[in-house]
Amino acid sequence: MTAQPSDQPTGPIDRPRTPGAIRRALPADRHHDFRAALDGTEAEDLFAMVALWGAVAQTATDPEVDAATAAVRAGTERVHGLDAIFPVLADPR
Repeated sequence: MTAQPSDQPTGPIDRPRTPGAIRRALPADRHHDFRAALDGTEAEDLFAMVALWGAVAQTATDPEVDAATAAVRAGTERVHGLDAIFPVLADPR
């Protein structure tokens, strides 16, 4: 089996990882949503909430996200279901 070359970037994802970095990366119209999520999150869930909003901020500032989303919705970009990547999700017994 051989791997096909990919035009996707390699290496670590540059994602905001602190509440302050997330706030700076988010568009102004999302600040209220982030503040509400931050204020409503219990201490034991903060790590997951910051990770989630880090991804939201990264996506919101990615200039290629609209084109990528349109390609997926149009069926012109190949996608993989999670059940294909994680077989246990296909049959969670």
